[in-house]
Amino acid sequence: MMSLYKKPLGNPQGKGVVPLLAAWDALSPSRIEIKSAEQILSQYFTSLLVLSAEFHFKPVPQQDYYLYWKNAASGTQWRLSLIEPEKLGDLCLGQFVGRCHLQSDMTWTIQPSQLLAEQEDVLAALQHFAEQFQLANQNGQSLERLLPFFVDELPFYRRLSATALSSSLSRSIAVSDLSGIPAQQWLEQNPSSMRLLLQSDS
Repeated sequence: MMSLYKKPLGNPQGKGVVPLLAAWDALSPSRIEIKSAEQILSQYFTSLLVLSAEFHFKPVPQQDYYLYWKNAASGTQWRLSLIEPEKLGDLCLGQFVGRCHLQSDMTWTIQPSQLLAEQEDVLAALQHFAEQFQLANQNGQSLERLLPFFVDELPFYRRLSATALSSSLSRSIAVSDLSGIPAQQWLEQNPSSMRLLLQSDS
């Protein structure tokens, strides 16, 4: 489960700043809307699941991607791919979980695979993720303070995507007049938001 990290100091020469700003501009939220607490929590949970997957490409808003799960020797692995299951050929990425869509506000939705109900090991992995999500948000801090703005150990595009998601949700929380509510209260008042593989209403 991702956690909040303090932003590291940049280098004084500013090397790499221009490419970084260009990448951020491509992934920054293009719209912010007033949302319900249930919708925000749903988008947070679903987006964290997608961003917990391994990928090394720049996601493009309004595009579809494909989430896979594999029980590898090194442990459970989620992987986000550009390749849909029908076109994998001999490439084995694991069991197909669902089609992911990156919205213009940098939140994610997932359309579950029609075979998901039959994949007991995938469902168990999803349940474990949901339990970890609950544990990470059972404290007195506000939800916006727990958003994954700067997660140093993530690869570049995952880190940038997590920051973009956090920027979007924190601004939606503010314009929706939901600031300062403890994360645990969000969970208690919106239990349906943590169904596995929720799809956003937006």
